[in-house]
Amino acid sequence: MAPPFAAIDYCLDAAGTSFRNLDAVCANFDYGRYEIAFQEPVAKAYYQTCLAPRAMQAMLVERYGMCPPFVPVDHHLAHLHSALISAPFEECLGVVMDAAGEIGSTSVYHVAKGQVRRLARYPLQRSLGAFYSLVTRFLGYAFNEDEYKVMGLASLGNADRYTDFFASAILLRDGGQIEIPSLEENRSFVDRLFYAGTMQVLENGLGFAGADAPIGQKADVSAALQRRFTEAVFHICAHFAREAGTANLLLSGGCAENCMTAGALRDDGRFEQVYVGYASGDDGTALGAAAAHSAALGMPVRALNRMPFFGPKPQAAEVLAHAAARGLNVTSFSSTDAMLQAAAKDVAEDKIIALCNGRMEYGARALGNRSLLALPSNAANKDRINLAIKKRQSYRPFAPAVIAEASHVYFDLKPGEAYPYMTMLTRVRPDWVEPLAAIVHVDGTARVQTVDAEHNPAFHRFLTLLGQMSGTPVVLNTSYNVNHQPIVCNAEEAIDTFVEMGIDALYIADTCVTR
Repeated sequence: MAPPFAAIDYCLDAAGTSFRNLDAVCANFDYGRYEIAFQEPVAKAYYQTCLAPRAMQAMLVERYGMCPPFVPVDHHLAHLHSALISAPFEECLGVVMDAAGEIGSTSVYHVAKGQVRRLARYPLQRSLGAFYSLVTRFLGYAFNEDEYKVMGLASLGNADRYTDFFASAILLRDGGQIEIPSLEENRSFVDRLFYAGTMQVLENGLGFAGADAPIGQKADVSAALQRRFTEAVFHICAHFAREAGTANLLLSGGCAENCMTAGALRDDGRFEQVYVGYASGDDGTALGAAAAHSAALGMPVRALNRMPFFGPKPQAAEVLAHAAARGLNVTSFSSTDAMLQAAAKDVAEDKIIALCNGRMEYGARALGNRSLLALPSNAANKDRINLAIKKRQSYRPFAPAVIAEASHVYFDLKPGEAYPYMTMLTRVRPDWVEPLAAIVHVDGTARVQTVDAEHNPAFHRFLTLLGQMSGTPVVLNTSYNVNHQPIVCNAEEAIDTFVEMGIDALYIADTCVTR
């Protein structure tokens, strides 16, 4: 498994430096401590090829001719620091939860006075993340990829139908502990790698083949799973918050992207602030590993309120060349503001557009720089984008972006409550459910992005213009990509995706591309 050399080279070039000038290379796993655990022949080969620090170093040396000091970082510590960089507080309970770190699945930390103290670590056999992913696979979706589909489906189901099964599948114990008996059923290394024992328990316990089940039955399983998962996360967070005596909660790791659970924790009120960073998944651990190492050297990294626009920026010359090669029309604007005015006018007229403006987002969400945008007042836009444009399941919800200063008008937020990274689920205020029908999920919720003028000025300007034209400074915002493809990065990908999609216009690099 080779390192992402293209990404490394881009970052070095963007920073104006070279590989040789780096003080250290930080890895987002530290399996070297656990080499002794990989003694079975298959496990040993897997370790030596994919996990051993010396294997990673060798690939870097082969590519660059040398390697600066190589620093493997504990995976969950990398997750923690990826979120601490932008967290709005200095003291908190930090809960990192994913399918698997090196030997742990959930780690709990108390962060205070610049120090990080680990309070608990749950073993792989108690992985809420792995169990959620295995139910996702059982239902016929992709393991460690399609969990968001199950989360979206949960709102359509009856959780009571399978409550008893999931209550026995995830056991809550004293001291914030949990047990997941089915994860104990994987005996060999290969079984542990593919969870054969757990999958058999799921099929036997639920009593049907999940992949072949009707959508209503899948929804009922999803609802029961989501409810029990949330109960287990509450169980862990509440116990250790009492132990640490803190009112702030930071969530990271892949499970932090479960916005239904994050929203429930926020709504519960036991925490003053619940924070989820912009790159909670493994993508964020590249930044987190470097930040963890820097913190260990006494140089903590803080970038409060910074938007994660770290990727490439499209250039007009590239747009003109690629559009001409595909026979597309291009209109050039005298300024970015003129482009944003035209884009807002199109959306106000109920056109669906793509906005590729500035540097690409880093993390899980499109935040206005690589976005598909549509008028939220037209309920039909949800189906149009899901089925005809992104080619995905019709039940999947879309998120709203709203100017920060008016977010509390439309959503159940306090004035000044900010979620700039689209990581928090909240309720749409009742008077606005129908006027914002395209971004309201069936349960009356939405995963909101608050956009402020200081830190995301171009997108804020677009929303302000849209509000002036349509009466509401809210837009349906989803990532600019088709199903099962990554978000577009550069001008060529943006134009190729425009050709494939049935959208009305692409606004990019102070131009507008149309057919």
